Amino acid sequence: MSYRRAQLALIGYLVCKVVGVAWIATQSAESDKSLATLLGHVWDAQWYLGIAQHGYGQAELIPGYGGGPAGRWQDLAFFPLYPGVVRAVSELLPMTIVGTALLVTCVSSFVAAWGIHAFGTVLHSNRVGVLLVLLWGLLPQAFIQSMAYPEALFTALCAWSLYALVKQRLITASLLAVAAGLTRPLGVALVAAVVITAVLASPRGRRTLAAIFIAPLGLLGYFVWVGLCTGRPMGYFDVQRDWKTRVDFGQSVIEATSRVAAGNVSTVEQVSVLIVIGGLVLLWILVSSRPPTAVIVFSLILVAMAVGVSGFIQIKPRFLLPGFTLLLPAATFLAKARPISLAVTFAVLAAISFKYGAFFVTTGYTP
Repeated sequence: MSYRRAQLALIGYLVCKVVGVAWIATQSAESDKSLATLLGHVWDAQWYLGIAQHGYGQAELIPGYGGGPAGRWQDLAFFPLYPGVVRAVSELLPMTIVGTALLVTCVSSFVAAWGIHAFGTVLHSNRVGVLLVLLWGLLPQAFIQSMAYPEALFTALCAWSLYALVKQRLITASLLAVAAGLTRPLGVALVAAVVITAVLASPRGRRTLAAIFIAPLGLLGYFVWVGLCTGRPMGYFDVQRDWKTRVDFGQSVIEATSRVAAGNVSTVEQVSVLIVIGGLVLLWILVSSRPPTAVIVFSLILVAMAVGVSGFIQIKPRFLLPGFTLLLPAATFLAKARPISLAVTFAVLAAISFKYGAFFVTTGYTP
């Protein structure tokens, strides 16, 4: 997919990011907090930066260490590709580790936007591709696309892998799935999409068999490495258990929804519950529209993991952020709308996204 064809989408995305970060900067100045700290040195970002600086097994060296289980290997809960890229770039550029991480995120987010445009265009049209990028850039949780988190990198890998699948480039898709499996545990959604697409491919040949075996290598390789580090075959899952992360089949979401219904909860909890419910509704609409199998598999598993794994409700929207595929029905619907309707729709989405992002970041919640 040519860069020239994606220019409108990328310019629109750039405007979203510049205004969103500027809004956060304004709020950070009023609250006497550093923008660099708010975006690059809080919550899980501290763990990723600690790994980038010191490697694994050095939890006591991670700035702001805390909030997790005591022990040498608790940082193994965080996958290696993002901090590895940050470390590599920091060796090349005269920047602080925080600045480097934010640069990697910024570049990754634009590569993701380009991939999302390519994906939407090849499935429908250039107009749908542009709208899909803008919808992704104006999600309420879109501020995470500007933080020192791996979501932008992960989304870029997913977008281009799904694009490759639609174009029937199985080896390319499987190699990108390897990288995604080294970035987030949610990589299992992309791995499954590649493997199932390859299994259903006709006729089958060496390329389909290679894709089936290649795609899971990143995810499985990291699990094996964690097992060797901890001396336990199921070491990764033991680490997650130490973090009190487990499959709860949506219990944490149900409890949060009940609290919201009863009142007396924070704005962040209310919005987080609405985002999760919205994700489930969008999933149903997407599946009803009968997209390609890879899109259904990816979206189903992504949402299932976001909803079905225990955790604070405010982190659930972060897990849904790579689910740009959920926005496909909305993008195709808006593609038929008149310009005035589009302008009003995106103005409202922008106001919600920018205001909520600034509120979330500056009030100290954990995404």
